[in-house]
Amino acid sequence: MSKTAYIYSLVLTMILAFAACNRSIKHPTTTTTTTTDKPLSTPKQTKFHGDFQPPDLGEGWQQFSKYFEKNTNYINEYNLTERAKNPSADSLISSSFGDKPKMIKRPGLEITFYPLDEDNTKQYQYTHQYNCVYDPKNPIDANRRYANIAYPNPCLGDSTRARARVVIKNTSKETKVLYCRMFYQNTSYWYATDSQSIDFKNKFFLKNYYGSSNIDGQFVPAGQTKELYLDYAIGKNPKGGGGIFDEKDYYGPARPGSYEFMLWVSEDHLDKFMQKHLNLQKTNPFAQVREWLNSQQREKVLNQFAYVPATHFKFVMLNENFDGSNNLNPGDVYILSDRDHKALCDTCVGNYFSDVISEAWTPDDFFKGYISKAPKIKAEYGSRKENVVVDTSGVYFKIPGSTPENKQKTWGEIKFMPGFLYGTVKVVAKLAQLRNDSTTPTGIVHNVWLYQSLCHYADTVTGAKFNDMSDSKGKQPYEIDIEIWSKIYDESWKDASFINYSIVDYMQSPNVLVQPGEEKLIDGHKVDRFNNYQMNYPGREELSRDFFDEYHMYEIRWTPHHITYLVDGEQKAFIDWRMADIPDEYAFLWISSPIYQDGTYYSQQQIPFLDKDHFSHIRYISIE
Repeated sequence: MSKTAYIYSLVLTMILAFAACNRSIKHPTTTTTTTTDKPLSTPKQTKFHGDFQPPDLGEGWQQFSKYFEKNTNYINEYNLTERAKNPSADSLISSSFGDKPKMIKRPGLEITFYPLDEDNTKQYQYTHQYNCVYDPKNPIDANRRYANIAYPNPCLGDSTRARARVVIKNTSKETKVLYCRMFYQNTSYWYATDSQSIDFKNKFFLKNYYGSSNIDGQFVPAGQTKELYLDYAIGKNPKGGGGIFDEKDYYGPARPGSYEFMLWVSEDHLDKFMQKHLNLQKTNPFAQVREWLNSQQREKVLNQFAYVPATHFKFVMLNENFDGSNNLNPGDVYILSDRDHKALCDTCVGNYFSDVISEAWTPDDFFKGYISKAPKIKAEYGSRKENVVVDTSGVYFKIPGSTPENKQKTWGEIKFMPGFLYGTVKVVAKLAQLRNDSTTPTGIVHNVWLYQSLCHYADTVTGAKFNDMSDSKGKQPYEIDIEIWSKIYDESWKDASFINYSIVDYMQSPNVLVQPGEEKLIDGHKVDRFNNYQMNYPGREELSRDFFDEYHMYEIRWTPHHITYLVDGEQKAFIDWRMADIPDEYAFLWISSPIYQDGTYYSQQQIPFLDKDHFSHIRYISIE
């Protein structure tokens, strides 16, 4: 991002309403919990912003359809959808106990486990719909930059809990008293708990995103079959409630990715996993079971847990094809900048530009010709809501041209405000051309950023190394950036552009390999930290003019340990914990096609006004 990064002040105005209900352990009973079907919510329609008609930018985006699973057929009251049978290779994930469901079958007892109350042999996906946000009247919630994100969606009326179904068949000649509890774990961005790579010494698996249902106790008479349902939710703080299902701890940003499920069944109410206040901060049930399986308890444990692997369920936060099937109100999901101003440089006062409208100028015109001699005029500058359109074809950004009566340097940008922590972001877009008719810079750049939702102020404790680094507001916001610009270090006017990959961390980990002011060769690639607070990984490839005539997929894979950057499915950059402090705070997706100084080698004030409109088109966005 630019060196003068800033945060927009946004207040979301929708009010969240959901039924709060605390559940605790249920004592053995002969009744079975039932749930009535709930009507599906209807997605809101998109709105149009701006007074321009988007151009026809073609169908080249379809070449990336192999990466995306499109299914909007809801199969139950929780808005669950069935996924494609053959997901793309980059979506394959690991599991703790294998890739096939495991049921319990032991003498006198058979137990089948359906964590989604659906066929365990199929694959399902839940795509959150952003239909509600935090209550802006609450001083704490009003500052949060994300909608409620949980499974199931708390905005679907009374459908505020999911159900795991357990079918118990007692084939013995005596009544059994059984206690059941379900556990889930995200396996997309985790410390492994599988047999090949788990490490019981470092205990990193306690950092995984995992949680539980409450406990259900049941009498099962001899020779009878009984069904019971375990309520659960996947939300922001699954370990914070002491292992007890509590809605106030769950609703909020959940981690996207694939989830595995484990059912623990015990005839002993004093069982470790059946403790009402099981401390999930100190116990990861998946790691605990793996440890037991590696010990003399193996046979006993095998008879106590059922398991459904992570291929069964994937939680996606945003999967937007812009085809009309998942169109939501831009006021809820898309935050459009309105009359915002970005300073041109750290020392400039006022927005003064060379009074020239041209896209056919040369370096000689700039250095010693009519551009260098032109008078300076003040003109409109910054992002504008009217430069953005959201419709069923996607998101359009306009960088408008100027006329003698209306000279301007404005652009469009958009923020997808639901925050998330770790995940894979994919953006398919055709971006506006960065080189004009004479192959010199237009002044346009392109940004795909992940930006920290809530930023803390710099710690100015005396003597604390680098803790006084901050932005213009005195804060230290994390960023994960893809930036495409015309800034070329050696040949400033060459007909090419480059992509820069970076992490802005404000040296929050002072012991990284690349220190302020340094440039180093790491894993065969030259990286730098010349602006001190940003770890830069410059792209090696020059982008020709033809690059901007096609759609490309820009991808960021964010894990607790590293960030991987890909273009068209090919890895282009890799930044890990050695080079920068990996962001570990909730972030939102921010995309723009701005005009500003950082993206061009020479001052933006000298570059002429554009003489025609330029457009960027986003066709697909997913966060998973």
